[in-house]
Amino acid sequence: MLMPIVQLPYPDSDERSRLLAVDEIRRRALERLYLKRTAVEDLIRSLESYQRSQGTPAECLEFSTGRKCS
Repeated sequence: MLMPIVQLPYPDSDERSRLLAVDEIRRRALERLYLKRTAVEDLIRSLESYQRSQGTPAECLEFSTGRKCS
């Protein structure tokens, strides 16, 4: 589905300032989510490594992104 082309308000308008502020808030929120995802992936890798070093048999779970073994 193609998105319609939207023209931004004039550069010196208050509406444009608000749109750009909202865009900045969304961009920062997305950055925080990516950082959290990276931290969770690092934690999962560490826990999997620890479990392998303990010789504990792994249990496999189905995730929406693919099969993960812990």
